[in-house]
Amino acid sequence: MYSPQESTVKTKVTEKGKWERELEVEVPAERIEAAVAKAVKDYQRRLEIPGFRKGKVPLTLVERRYGEAIRQSVVSELLPALMGEAAQAENLVPAAPPRITKLDYQPGQPLSFAANLDIWPEVQLESYEQLKAARLVHTVSDEEIDRQLHELQERHATEEQLDRPLDKGDVLIADLQRLDEAGLPIVGERYEERYFIIGNENAPSPQFEEALLGIKAGEERQVFFSYRDDLPDKELAGKQERFGVQARQVRQRILPTLDDEFAKTVGESFQTLAELRQHLSQQLERQWEYLARQRLRSDLVSDLIRKNSFDLPAGLIDNYLDSLHRREQGHHDHDHDHDHDHDHDHDHDHDHEHSDEERTFAVRRLKTFLLIEALRKQTKIEVDDEEFEAFLQRRAAEHSLDPEALKRSPRLDDLRQELLEDKIFAFLAERAELEEQAV
Repeated sequence: MYSPQESTVKTKVTEKGKWERELEVEVPAERIEAAVAKAVKDYQRRLEIPGFRKGKVPLTLVERRYGEAIRQSVVSELLPALMGEAAQAENLVPAAPPRITKLDYQPGQPLSFAANLDIWPEVQLESYEQLKAARLVHTVSDEEIDRQLHELQERHATEEQLDRPLDKGDVLIADLQRLDEAGLPIVGERYEERYFIIGNENAPSPQFEEALLGIKAGEERQVFFSYRDDLPDKELAGKQERFGVQARQVRQRILPTLDDEFAKTVGESFQTLAELRQHLSQQLERQWEYLARQRLRSDLVSDLIRKNSFDLPAGLIDNYLDSLHRREQGHHDHDHDHDHDHDHDHDHDHDHEHSDEERTFAVRRLKTFLLIEALRKQTKIEVDDEEFEAFLQRRAAEHSLDPEALKRSPRLDDLRQELLEDKIFAFLAERAELEEQAV
């Protein structure tokens, strides 16, 4: 039986699965006809037909010529609001956009439609104590600090032009021309004044650099090489290339001496090299503390999910992945908004197939959210104003910010949520079985 609601919409809910419901809806004819009549009048005011002044076309003529199209448009526009109204009337909170499965409408008759919708799972925590997790322990070494100092030296290095062959550690400024298999130039594939530090351990192709050793300014070479197999860019990884290289300049990199004067150039707050080393040590400690905190949280989440098993509706997972993909595509489109060859009509949501890896990621993120929210409700963990004020003061001090400016930040709700999650994970860690691991 349909259940009439105050909204005049009649609804009926059928359970199709654990988290899937079929929602049948009937809307009174007079409500639809009122919306259609208003739309017809709005259309009449804008309509221009030869023989009639604008806005003076008889309603009967508008209805006869354009009535069907107007009705279809009205129904399409009303459906989302009617769906939301019906779901609210039945206390259903869709976890993903409902899927219309049936639509029946004839002029003068009630509008009826049916939709399948996934609802948010109701999570009941069975266990959240004695979770197993690792607590990483690390002591910052002199070697780590030395590596940081060397990176600073590299950043502050100066260069001097040389009149000798290229050697490891030197800089090469060169023009590149991509060649085909026959060694002929490929049109549109010339790159000028490219900068290379020879001997860089992260170079995309050590073979390319090896082939250029000994080249002098003004000299040309053809080099045949392969990119490293472990490059993140799968299109380049292992790919073979042929380039013509014209050396413009060979330069020597000169690293500054590690002394108090160098420390002063790095930052005004440093007067001695010892102060700089201490700063780098503290920076490394904070990085390791962050890594330890992330590992601890990851382990706690993994065991929490293991101990509290539940299924997610497929529509919720797909909707989450689609939203991530739209966000990524939005960033991509923004970065290429001046590219006139970009296909703006491409339907990303339908064409993008989610990988097993993406689905695993989505399931973990969604389960984490639901479990943490269930834990918050069950334990009544909250953030009071005094705690939040202290948190903002600490955050402002850590990042040299004005506390009052931070309070006006559009991210204020995110910061409160961050503190809430800190409290929840601290609560879990206090009750967990932690195993220290030296790293």
